[in-house]
Amino acid sequence: MFKLDLMTTTRHAATPLMSMFMLIAALSAGACGGGGSSPTAPSAPTATAAPNPTPPASPTMLAVFKDPASSFSTSDVRDAQGRVVRFDIPTNSLVWTADGRMFTGYPVLDTYYIRQDKFFQVRFGTNNGEQRAYFTEAGRGTLCDIQAVGAGVVITATDLPVPKS
Repeated sequence: MFKLDLMTTTRHAATPLMSMFMLIAALSAGACGGGGSSPTAPSAPTATAAPNPTPPASPTMLAVFKDPASSFSTSDVRDAQGRVVRFDIPTNSLVWTADGRMFTGYPVLDTYYIRQDKFFQVRFGTNNGEQRAYFTEAGRGTLCDIQAVGAGVVITATDLPVPKS
């Protein structure tokens, strides 16, 4: 009799290849052990699920935005719905924090402006007493709604002001 524990790890999960090797070794040990059982025919192969896709690369250096009116600084920038995005400096990418996808074409310029045309700006406000950074239109100063759709980002203007509560 043997016990097989495939996920006894302290820091790293077993790889699928390692798990398969351990399973084959355990089954071989059971089949080769005495006990007088007669050999059985190998079972038909079963379908397995395809492995999950590799997650996107992690940002290497996030932009940190500093409120000039206080000591507050953050890399989290919120849209009109409170969703958090970040900006990776080396790749000039907007990072969709919900799943880690990165979208190029969003450099941070002059500390607070986003994109080469400076159409977007990070502004500071408060929500229920908590300081936050917000993604806004540079000209109007109103919050923008950001959505990751397929392989791109959709940014929509709103009439919502930067919160000051």
